[in-house]
Amino acid sequence: MRSILGAVLVSLTVCGCGGGGGGGASSSTSTGTGTSTSTQSAAPQVVQTNTFQTTSNNDSGNSPVQFKTATKAGDTIWVAVTLSDFAGVHTISVSDTQNNVFTLLDQENDGTPGTQTVAHFYAANIIGDTTTPDTVTVVWSTENYKGVLIAEISGTTAAPLVGHAGNIQDGLAAGSNNVLAGPIDVTSAQTPALLVALSMNTTGGASDTGGSGFGGPAAGSGMIQVATMWDWGATLATFATASVTGAESVSSAFNAPDTDSYVTVAAVFH
Repeated sequence: MRSILGAVLVSLTVCGCGGGGGGGASSSTSTGTGTSTSTQSAAPQVVQTNTFQTTSNNDSGNSPVQFKTATKAGDTIWVAVTLSDFAGVHTISVSDTQNNVFTLLDQENDGTPGTQTVAHFYAANIIGDTTTPDTVTVVWSTENYKGVLIAEISGTTAAPLVGHAGNIQDGLAAGSNNVLAGPIDVTSAQTPALLVALSMNTTGGASDTGGSGFGGPAAGSGMIQVATMWDWGATLATFATASVTGAESVSSAFNAPDTDSYVTVAAVFH
C-alpha cells in the first residue's frame, strides 16, 4: 500500500469551474434511460462542481444543489455531504432531477469531540441534461452545520467505481500527508482512473461544542487541490483529486494544519 504522494503526480487539467482532472472525455450513446454504451477514450476528469452550506449553525431540511451547466450522458456524479450528528446519526439519501440512482459509499460519523458526519455517494452512467442543468437533492432530517459538494466526472465507464474508503482520525497532530483514507486497490485494467477525496476538520472553526479555530487540511503530495468549502468560523473541508495510471493501492493524502479531528472520504473511478 502507498499513499498518493510523489509518484502519482500527473498533469491534471483544471477547468474554469474549479474542477480538476486529467485527460479528455469518453464517448457514449445514451438511450435516455441512464443505460448507455460508453467507451473510455482518456482519463477521467472533474468537469464541474458546486457547493452548498447552511448559514452558521442554522437548522435546515433537504438540500438541493444545481449544477452550473448541463451534465453529459454517461458521466458520473460524486456527492460528498456533512451535517452535525450531535443529536445522533442521521439517515441520508440523494436524488436528482434526472432520476439517476445514487449509492451510498461511506458514512463516517465522528463522535465526541467533532460530533459531525461526512458521507459520500455516486451515480453512474447518468442520463444527462438536454436543457436545464441537473439539481441534486440531499434528503435528510432537519439539522445544522450542513454542507454539500456535487461533482461531475467525465471520461468514466458505464460501471465506473473501482473502490472507496472512509476514515476518522481524532486528535491528529499537525503534519504533512498524515490525513488519509484508503488504501483502494486499482488493477491495470481499471486505469486510467481518478481518485477523488474530501477531508474535513471536524473540530476546527466554530461549532456547537466549540472549535479550535483552525481550518481544513491542505491537499498532500501528489494530490491536486480543487476547492475548499464549508466555512463555519473557518473553511473546514478540502476537495482534491489525483490521477492513477497503473496498478497499485492508493490512498488520499492531506496535511493537518493543527491538532484536530479529521474525517476523510475517497473514491476511485475509471
